[in-house]
Amino acid sequence: MADRLERALLAVRLVAERPDPLAPLGVGELATALGLTLSTASRLAAELDRCGMLERAGGYGDYRLGPAAIRLSGRAASPHARATRFALTLAAQQTGETVLLAAACGERMRVVASVGSAWTLHASADLGTEVDDPGSAIRLAFAHPAGGVRESTRGRVVEVAAPVLRPDGDCVAVLAVRLLVDRARGGVPRARRALAAARRELERTLITPEVPGPTPTSPAPPTTEASSIGRALEVLDVLATEPRTIAAAARAAGIGADRAHRILGSARRAGIVAVEPSGNARISWGVHAWHRAVAEPLMRGLGAELVAATADATGECAFLTVLRGMRSFTLVEELEQAGDGLTMAPWLGRPHPIIGSDGGPTLAMDVDADRLAELLPSRHTPHEIEVFAGRVRRVQRDGVISFASIDDAGLFSISAPVRDASGAVIAAACMVGPVDAMRARVRELEHETLELAEAVSGLLAGTPQAVAPRSSRSPSTGTARRSSAV
Repeated sequence: MADRLERALLAVRLVAERPDPLAPLGVGELATALGLTLSTASRLAAELDRCGMLERAGGYGDYRLGPAAIRLSGRAASPHARATRFALTLAAQQTGETVLLAAACGERMRVVASVGSAWTLHASADLGTEVDDPGSAIRLAFAHPAGGVRESTRGRVVEVAAPVLRPDGDCVAVLAVRLLVDRARGGVPRARRALAAARRELERTLITPEVPGPTPTSPAPPTTEASSIGRALEVLDVLATEPRTIAAAARAAGIGADRAHRILGSARRAGIVAVEPSGNARISWGVHAWHRAVAEPLMRGLGAELVAATADATGECAFLTVLRGMRSFTLVEELEQAGDGLTMAPWLGRPHPIIGSDGGPTLAMDVDADRLAELLPSRHTPHEIEVFAGRVRRVQRDGVISFASIDDAGLFSISAPVRDASGAVIAAACMVGPVDAMRARVRELEHETLELAEAVSGLLAGTPQAVAPRSSRSPSTGTARRSSAV
């Protein structure tokens, strides 16, 4: 029979492993899923709320994923986050198909990161989707990693999968390419080659972890109550930085080894912790999906309010754009009047090649500028790639970039990085307007763009700094604004 801590961590998983972990989930649903009485589930959820693993949402008795869980996920993913994005994007560029990373929480495997295909008709791999077919290439590669690359076919989709291994042979996740059977003849050999390259990128970080990017994420504050859940969160937070033995985790968390052993036993049974062949405990890679799954819902919701405040404060068009493969995609948009007789065309929900995109250099700033050519379509000339790489280096150095568009005469763009709980660049906060008007205010507008980026980053990291960035002038009273999010 599951103990109280195990049930609590299972409750967090139930909330986190949905398509939108921020959607309200009633305590009655938690009670049914966990086999608890309503009163017991209610007390459990309330304690998880006090610890920050869940938080109240919507109506009475409704909960969603909390900031402590988002921070835990981000910190656990941080040593591998940029390599994960690079590896998936590289494989997607080399194959043209959908590429994903799947990992386990307990017995279940889910998609923890993906890059979709640009083909009109393509295989899906939505974040958080369970890989439930025991005969799938992903499940086979995870269960029998010594077997190497696996292939399977389900319906009209071929899946090619390769295990991601630690030096000791422990399989932490599985890389996979999914493609239509119609493209399998040439596509499967390409997928095998691409997976080999992507696997090398990820496995390198298992030997030498990346230095995490700057992020508002910090260790969860000590709980104010000496509950089993509060103490467990402290131990899990310790493991999020690096795998440790039980004794080392106990020392770092300031508790006895026996108590740490019981906590980690419950966490392992709940699927939150995995134990390596060396005996070190680590956060399961399946947890890495949690902070990624909340990013776009947060940007469309509270992030849209921050974008609106910035547009209102500056009188300029503001938006958030994310990376889809090597194309930018506008997620949130606030269009202000662009000037006398001018109007700004909406880009909401539309993709754009990253070269020529307002936020393109910022979206690519986690990539080594010297390796950008590996990710960019072959249609780009060496000169175009070098100009773009130069802009990437600028934003890597300065943290913000402004430039007049070459392709869209008269347009001026400013962008700054939005980082998620892992410290990876997940979006670009952008401001766009007429070149003459914006160039005259460039320092002021760069400051506002940076503030917007930092405020949205705080939301995504589970450490919101403010309701809205500071305004540089009185709110606009015009009626020309068009506000929207997808």
